[in-house]
Amino acid sequence: MGFTDDFLPLFVVIFQIIQSIIFWPFPKSKKNLNGEIVCITGAGNGIGALIAKKLADKGCVIVALDVNIKGNDETVEEIRKNGGEAYAFKCDVSDRAEVYEVAKKAAKLAGDVTILINNAGIVGGKSFLEADDAMVQKTFEVNAISHFWTTKAFLPKMVEKNHGHIVSIASSAGYFAAPKMVDYCASKAAAAHFADSLSVELYKANSAVKVTWVCPYAIATGMFEGFFAKRPWLVDILTPESVAESVIYGIQTNADRLFLPGSLNISMVNKNIERKETLTFFKILNQILPRKAGLTFLSWGGVLDAMNDVR
Repeated sequence: MGFTDDFLPLFVVIFQIIQSIIFWPFPKSKKNLNGEIVCITGAGNGIGALIAKKLADKGCVIVALDVNIKGNDETVEEIRKNGGEAYAFKCDVSDRAEVYEVAKKAAKLAGDVTILINNAGIVGGKSFLEADDAMVQKTFEVNAISHFWTTKAFLPKMVEKNHGHIVSIASSAGYFAAPKMVDYCASKAAAAHFADSLSVELYKANSAVKVTWVCPYAIATGMFEGFFAKRPWLVDILTPESVAESVIYGIQTNADRLFLPGSLNISMVNKNIERKETLTFFKILNQILPRKAGLTFLSWGGVLDAMNDVR
């Protein structure tokens, strides 16, 4: 180990931090999505349907997946009426075999998927002791484990072409605990950290495939009917329209993580600082540094190579 190996990465980190600060006030450049083939799970209603329609308007080919056949068909029909190209597939994303089979059919009809949006989600809304065991399992299967199956189905072609984007719609509930949501919070934490870890793995492999995970507060959709914000001036319930626009913005700008509303970013830092007993030097840096600088620092510290010899 010489001076270059020991200290050059630190100078790179400093440069990346300065670069991030300088360019922070300016609008980020947006990539053109025209011609991208987008698979969206849970496209039959809510933000999934909205994202599908908005991306179709930008020239994307839409592959819509949902167990809700009627809603999914309506999404696709509306896209086609507006001149877009879309395909509907009935798919239970918690069923690995079904996901793999639908992925093959989609490739034949629409082509290789270049953007995957893992949006499907469910919530039980029961206290831990009241929650039905089958519902707890289904919550994890839909909200988290399905991301493994869909990503395994579509990521290989993205890696092969060195082009693509994986999006996981997680939730702020994956970072902030809440009563009557134990299973939901845990499943969304899994979804967020799945995307985070996958992002690091692709970064280490020098892949151009991007990963974005989105953590919104409660959204005014049927899934959270009856949810209310006691002090909306502090954190209000999000509209499906605003979330859909933010997801698309995240894709266009290759954002790593999006907390919605943005004020949750401050809450995340405060939360980690308060939990001094679990705080580590690397965790602080990973939270406060720009993503690129954080990964450079973790690579320098050997964290990204820690599993190299584990078999």
